[in-house]
Amino acid sequence: MLESLPATEGNLVCLRAVGTLTEEDYADVFIPVMTEVLERFQMFRLYVDISRLLGWDESSSWETGAILHSNLHKFERAAIVGGPSWAGLALVLRDSLPVGAYEFFTDGNQKRAMAWVRG
Repeated sequence: MLESLPATEGNLVCLRAVGTLTEEDYADVFIPVMTEVLERFQMFRLYVDISRLLGWDESSSWETGAILHSNLHKFERAAIVGGPSWAGLALVLRDSLPVGAYEFFTDGNQKRAMAWVRG
């Protein structure tokens, strides 16, 4: 399951993944939230808490990260908070973002990650 967090405001998109991410999470949550921020702002920031992620449907669009990759010119920075099962998705996110524009944080550092992404 993917949820948009209340801290989402302005050009900052805040998301939390719990359990297994599906194609529906990508289509019904990620794409609409990203589309809205990309239409409203010249640049965007991203906070993703995947500390409770168990996995994702590897046949889904999560694997490509296409909306992120096609909007790199609008990307400012991302904070990714993860736990033990986060490595795969973190790599997908990392490969979709410009070098050096993201920071990884371990679970328990959500406030630090939020402060960093807000800059």
